[in-house]
Amino acid sequence: MNDNITYYTHLITKHFAGEIGEEELRLLSKWLTASPENENFFKQYHKTWLLIEKQKANESIDIEKDWNALQSKLNTHDKTGKPSKVIPINTNQPQKHTSFFTMQRVAAAAIILVSTFLLYFYFSKPSEIVVTARAENVEQLLPDGSVVSLHAGSQLTYPEKFTSKTRNVKLKGEAYFKVTHDGSKPFIVASGDARVEVLGTEFNVNTSSAEGNMEVVLTSGKVSVYYTEKPSENVLLLPGEKAELIADQKFIRKETNTDPNYMAWKTRVLVFDNESLGQVIKTLGNVYRKSIILTPDKLTECRVTASFDDQSLQSVMEVLKETLELQVKTNGDQIEISGNACK
Repeated sequence: MNDNITYYTHLITKHFAGEIGEEELRLLSKWLTASPENENFFKQYHKTWLLIEKQKANESIDIEKDWNALQSKLNTHDKTGKPSKVIPINTNQPQKHTSFFTMQRVAAAAIILVSTFLLYFYFSKPSEIVVTARAENVEQLLPDGSVVSLHAGSQLTYPEKFTSKTRNVKLKGEAYFKVTHDGSKPFIVASGDARVEVLGTEFNVNTSSAEGNMEVVLTSGKVSVYYTEKPSENVLLLPGEKAELIADQKFIRKETNTDPNYMAWKTRVLVFDNESLGQVIKTLGNVYRKSIILTPDKLTECRVTASFDDQSLQSVMEVLKETLELQVKTNGDQIEISGNACK
């Protein structure tokens, strides 16, 4: 639901009162179609509004009747036998009293109405759960049975319950999704205005690019990737395919995935077949969450052929050091690699 609920409550009230303007009506209509929660709020508000209007009609104030009853009591004698003193007032202007009391009643009803709905949506709105993988990978079970593996340094946000027509989650960083199939409720991963939509499948999403781009690699099933402004320009992926969503151009590039290490951060299995040292270092930095620097730059063109299965970064570095005759120096959280350019 839109965060500015007070504003839209005001627009709904003006709509029911027949006082809403054309531009306000357009804004209200756009807000109502934005989510099922907003539509439900409108319907519940309408029911309460009708009840209050009915109550107002049943409880109309009769000032003249109330005044006569009060005057009758004041005319009774007190214990001394003397009649009570009556101070006359002008009863020829009941409309002013009626307007005052009516205004009070309507104002009170409006306050109760708004307060009730603010409290209703505060307590009924599903709370969000935020999972952050800090130094290590984290595996999280979602309310629908889907399993998400979060890479260290990543964050996942999702509702306590999937109550809307779609299962929406937000991702910052990298994660592997194993989604439970539900044909009636698509699963949507959001990062900025980029979306990955599925019914049930397995795929890897990486939003950690310095340029703000997102990469999706499909393992099984089928997914649709798109930008929220261009949903009709969605791109479908089949197993083994990769999509790169270029943020500044709102462009999606699809190709066959040729990187055998796209899930190495999760599996800790690394395979390099005549790969450049520059790419090897980039992969190791992502998998082990370390800053690795090569000097001189010519070292990036050295070629590496090796495989590692759940080995520590220190063990991997030792192999590279011996194979390519490199010098490896650890400086705090940073690893510096130097040596002669490969022939």
